[in-house]
Amino acid sequence: MVYTSRDKGLVEITRFMASLFEKAGCTVKTIEVENVTSPVNFRPFDLILVGSYVASTWGGKISPELTNFLQGVSGMEGKRSVAYIRPGLFGKDKALRRLMSQMESLGAFVVDFEVVGSESEARKLVERHVKKG
Repeated sequence: MVYTSRDKGLVEITRFMASLFEKAGCTVKTIEVENVTSPVNFRPFDLILVGSYVASTWGGKISPELTNFLQGVSGMEGKRSVAYIRPGLFGKDKALRRLMSQMESLGAFVVDFEVVGSESEARKLVERHVKKG
């Protein structure tokens, strides 16, 4: 799970989702983009979740820290991925489309996307990706 720690609500939602994946028996690695000092390779991962907040009121931009981080990663080609946005007042749909576009430009296959503003929305997102056994 890749996310920016600049937004407290996004951090809380991401940690909540990580705990749900772990309770379901998944191995989870969380990456706060502000704390990364070397390039990240995503080849070992089965599913990559990328989260951002809406960084501008009207423009629907995503976190500049996340944008910079994604420019330096490798191994996203063909990887199943999920984009999620913590909503602001306006621009959430546009921000979500921008995030998905950036992920797809790296070769990721975006299999799901969601605006996640509550724990119940986060739970539904996780449940769609936890293997039922």
